[in-house]
Amino acid sequence: MQENTWKTIMWLSRVIRWICGKIINPNEMPIFKEDVATTLCMLEMEMPPSFFDVMTHLMLHLVEELDVCGSAHIRWMYYIEQINKVLKGYV
Repeated sequence: MQENTWKTIMWLSRVIRWICGKIINPNEMPIFKEDVATTLCMLEMEMPPSFFDVMTHLMLHLVEELDVCGSAHIRWMYYIEQINKVLKGYV
């Protein structure tokens, strides 16, 4: 794999790990917003245009929601959906 490609994937994983973190430092938010924009620019240089859809653009909005709503792991519905799957299996 080319060096630019794996660096881009590492930046993307760092952004996602930061969004999913349990503790968010409000002092780091401006730096993190710049990192997200840089990561998306790196992705545009490395990936084909068909890779980009609404979901890649969603990362920008997730970072803005961190300011308003707090950590993302609190608002996710994955656990409730897993419980619903189990309960539906009983019916």
